[in-house]
Amino acid sequence: MADMKVRLGKDYVYPDVLVDCSKMSGDDYFSTSPIIIVEVLSRATRKTDTTTKLVRYLNLPSLQEYVLIEQDIVSVEVLRKSNNWRTEYYSLDDSVTFESIGLTLTVEEIYDRVDNPDINEFKQPSFPEG
Repeated sequence: MADMKVRLGKDYVYPDVLVDCSKMSGDDYFSTSPIIIVEVLSRATRKTDTTTKLVRYLNLPSLQEYVLIEQDIVSVEVLRKSNNWRTEYYSLDDSVTFESIGLTLTVEEIYDRVDNPDINEFKQPSFPEG
C-alpha cells in the first residue's frame, strides 16, 4: 500500500510503501503491523528515513524488512530482522529477494521508470568495438 500511515506509539508516519498482511477493516486508515516498509530517499527525507524513522521502525514487532531506495543513484539497501538488521546493499545486475513477501526483483526492475544517470547509462545499448 502507498498513502497509508503507520502508527508508531502516539505518532503516525507515512512510509512510501508498506505491506501489512493482518486483517484490516475497511475503516482502517493506518497500519500497526507492517511486515515490510520501503522508503525512497531524497535529499529532503534521507536524514529522517535513515535515523529517526529507522530506529522507530525497527522497534515494530511485526516488521521483517526495511528497504531504503536511493532516488538519485542506483542503490537499494535492505535491513532484515532475520539478519539482525544488518545492512545489505544491492546495485545494478543484482536481484533482491524480499523474504517477508516472497518477491524477487532485479534492481533494474525496481528502477524501471526512474530517470537518473546510473539507470540511464545502464539502459544504453552497448555496441561492440570494431
